[in-house]
Amino acid sequence: MIGKGNITKGENMVLMNGLDYIELDSVGSTLTKDLLVFPTDCSEAPETASEAEEMMGVHIYDLTDEWWSSLSFVDGTDVLEFIELNTHEIIEGPFKVWKEKKLDLIGSVDMLSYTEAI
Repeated sequence: MIGKGNITKGENMVLMNGLDYIELDSVGSTLTKDLLVFPTDCSEAPETASEAEEMMGVHIYDLTDEWWSSLSFVDGTDVLEFIELNTHEIIEGPFKVWKEKKLDLIGSVDMLSYTEAI
């Protein structure tokens, strides 16, 4: 049995034919190797066209800052690593700028919880 002390970064990444998807518990989502994000809980049928479209996946670059700031720090760093592992052609300059903006957002909820506890 694996104890919490033995859990390492990237534990939610699933390897099938490479890294196929990663589960992001902090935002209730799954990110696929095609960089599409799906809700983890699909128990209810969509009621609107917008909800139906969301069930078909949202590309990682189309997610809002609110989604990124809701990621835990661990999930956020795992996502960025997963993107780099599953993107064959990254234009270094623009990707680095985008990544730095997202790094500023991830873990915001963790920090708010920490400061409220103090």
